[in-house]
Amino acid sequence: MTKRQRRILTVIILFASIGLVIAQTIWIFGVFTNIQYDIGSKVNDLLNNVVTKVWQTETLTQISDGYNSQQNIVDSIVYSSEVVDDDDISERIHKYFRESYERLMTSEIPVEQRVTMEQIDSLVYQELKEVNLNQRYKFKVSITDRAGRKVMRSSGYNSDTKMMIYKKRLFPHDPEGFSEIYYLNFYFPEETLIVLIRIWPMIFAAFILIVVILALFIYTMYVIARQKRISEIKGDFISNITHELKTPISSISLAAQMLGDENIPQSAKNIPKLSSMIKEQSQQLSYLVEKVLQTSVFEKQSIVLKKANVSLHAIIKEADDLMTLQLRNKKATLITELRATDDIISTDKAYFVNVITNLMDNALKYSRDVPKITIGTRNEYGKILCYVSDNGIGLSPENKDRIFEQFFRVNTGDVHDVKGFGLGLNYVKKIVDLTDGTISVESEENVGTTFYIWLPLIKKY
Repeated sequence: MTKRQRRILTVIILFASIGLVIAQTIWIFGVFTNIQYDIGSKVNDLLNNVVTKVWQTETLTQISDGYNSQQNIVDSIVYSSEVVDDDDISERIHKYFRESYERLMTSEIPVEQRVTMEQIDSLVYQELKEVNLNQRYKFKVSITDRAGRKVMRSSGYNSDTKMMIYKKRLFPHDPEGFSEIYYLNFYFPEETLIVLIRIWPMIFAAFILIVVILALFIYTMYVIARQKRISEIKGDFISNITHELKTPISSISLAAQMLGDENIPQSAKNIPKLSSMIKEQSQQLSYLVEKVLQTSVFEKQSIVLKKANVSLHAIIKEADDLMTLQLRNKKATLITELRATDDIISTDKAYFVNVITNLMDNALKYSRDVPKITIGTRNEYGKILCYVSDNGIGLSPENKDRIFEQFFRVNTGDVHDVKGFGLGLNYVKKIVDLTDGTISVESEENVGTTFYIWLPLIKKY
């Protein structure tokens, strides 16, 4: 995948993710609004029913009072000595109702005499019960005049609430002659919670979907970046390894030609020197081949060790032999302190030789002066400890914590000729882990670094 293709793919995925988040947000907001509208519609119907029942109750009360007054008029005539006919009784009753209506029209009846807050609360509660909103949620009501002054209110009513306040005229059937108009006000203190509880499954599903999409986007970007990094490393590695392979191949080819050239006298061929050259360059070739094999490990899903009981001291000796040429070129001093009396471990010899050569190679790379490398072993706590120390540039605390990360490379400051790809120490840790061992590092800047490898021993019976 080219750089341009990666950018296009990144932009497409980014915009698709943003579009999905926006679409989900709009959808949830739409559902939220629809539920609010549904609740508002139910509340308006509820208030209409409450107002109607208040009017019906007041009307029944007036009818009852009128009937009682009418009966009183009839009784007063019957029990009096006055002689009247039916027309006279009817006229007296009409007069009573006319006077009552005039009093109603010309006087302001206090709202407290027409309805009580307990009555309003009871009616509202019953109506909420019909729409299944009474069991979980609180409600607040108040009665105000046309100027907005509170006449009555339920406990805890807050005029400054941010919730939606629904308003309905309390006595819509009052004649026009009434001088005061009252309103019934209603709101849910937890209206937003009501809506959220209703739509939380949709919010949760949308949230999970968005998280999954974003996680896939981040993972995709990580994979693309990692593949790009691996591709660059492979390209650099092939370029470097090809260049480095030319030297031993050319040297071995030249030595072979000299040995096989019949025109060169036997005495002039210097066979010991040519043999030494072939041996050294063969070791260099082996070292480079191992580097190729190590790099291929990172393309595999897993590493399978062909374990066998081997001597750790023998492994260290083989690694020393492979590194002879590199040590000589760097004029390095190698000190071995193989003090362990029990050194038999279970591992894959070829892989563990690479572990030691990687640590030695690392020590050579990060040395400013003449390298001094110490490799040692000792038995402690029923295990064998292998350590590799150097007098290199050392590690800062932040680098020390990341030294085993894949592709991580230490900033070498003014040391500019350090070659590597950030794979060696990650490889070392993988092999040590697969050998059931542990690895740690101690380091001090400008002093040196020591790697400690603890490995289980094969018990002797």
